[in-house]
Amino acid sequence: MVVLGVIASIAVPSFLGSRNNAYDKEAQASIEVVLRASKFLYQNQGDFSDASSAQCGDSTALAADLQKLEPNIDVVASSVSSTNSRIVSVQAVQTWDSTGGLLGCQGFYAVAFSSSGSCWAARTILEGKYLASGNASPVVVNAQLNTSNSAIATWSALAINGNAFGVLKPQTSAADGDNTNNLLAIKTACKAKNQSTGSADVSSNYIAPSQFYTSWRDTAPAGGISYAVGDTGPGGGVVFYVSTTGFTSTGSDCASACKYLEAAPSDQSTGIVWATTAAFCYPTSSDTGNTNCQVASIYPDSVVSASRTAALAIGMGMSNTNAIYNRVTTFGSAATSAYAAGIAWAYANGGKTDWFLPSKSELNQMCKWQRNVAWTSDATVCTGGTLNAGLNASGFSAQPYYSSSEAGVLIANAQNFSTGSQVQPTKTDGTIYVRPVRAFG
Repeated sequence: MVVLGVIASIAVPSFLGSRNNAYDKEAQASIEVVLRASKFLYQNQGDFSDASSAQCGDSTALAADLQKLEPNIDVVASSVSSTNSRIVSVQAVQTWDSTGGLLGCQGFYAVAFSSSGSCWAARTILEGKYLASGNASPVVVNAQLNTSNSAIATWSALAINGNAFGVLKPQTSAADGDNTNNLLAIKTACKAKNQSTGSADVSSNYIAPSQFYTSWRDTAPAGGISYAVGDTGPGGGVVFYVSTTGFTSTGSDCASACKYLEAAPSDQSTGIVWATTAAFCYPTSSDTGNTNCQVASIYPDSVVSASRTAALAIGMGMSNTNAIYNRVTTFGSAATSAYAAGIAWAYANGGKTDWFLPSKSELNQMCKWQRNVAWTSDATVCTGGTLNAGLNASGFSAQPYYSSSEAGVLIANAQNFSTGSQVQPTKTDGTIYVRPVRAFG
């Protein structure tokens, strides 16, 4: 019996994996058949509109046109969910050029539900750089470094026309699927109307433009899901930084295996002091914490220089936040709502509680993302760009934001998101904004 149990523990998962892979291949094959039909339609029409009314978006007529070309696949309108791999929901969409000029019905989506529980989608864009009016949502695709799809590793999102492929997977293990989606939600959302909106900031049961790939994404990456800048993170925020080497964020869920930083969806304060008047901080040349924290250091004099230098780096935001919290709140009994790091420390979103006030460098990366300043190195200061130009920039204000990095006994490090410049306000300056972040792996 023990031997049979061991054999079953090996064979059953292998069988289920092979079966689900076969289900997925069937759904993908149906989509590819419809894609070929759509291109034949395009050759006759000059776009993806239906033949009877020449209307982009008249998906009932479009489905009927494609059904005539491929009678062996059930082609349904964009508002109808696919319920199995032989039913493909379709939608034609308009595209825009870089100046906001409408190019017509140059985009096409086909969506099918696999019996594995995954919703597969294909997108074809023949002309255009944007999927939504006003240049809000670019046509982007994540390029894979490998061709076998045995592990997914991505470069930054690239603008691309032609075919692209995406998938919504239910959560079956920590390293498989999108944990914001359950099976019923994915099945309900498995229709072209949901997957063809072109919106970069819709996160629930939606394949964002940057989550499409150059080929079918067969498996989740080893160790978890790959994220790109602009994706929705596990905490419901927006990913603004992807490390090339990984980093440590002591106190975060990812600990020494962190790779990403996500920003909270909105500001949590439009003006607050960096520290309160709790009398547990260190006066100059003292190792005794008995002075007003608004005019004294978080760090004892014996370690202040090294601590301040270390506190600037990526991965130090959580440690800084905890250090401030311990000084001001644990010892001083101040309310977390009374100071910047306390607000970030107490913040929770998406079921995650390990949010913090970003370090100086972490804040700088967030600034570069929201101003769409090209990343050349972590050290490059956020200058240039345009306010809120980043993909899904989440409404940052043209104001200074606090970091958790202390600049001196009386001053903190901050960054003005209006210009990108780094500034050093006093700890008593109550006009500085707060945007929590979190690290994850």
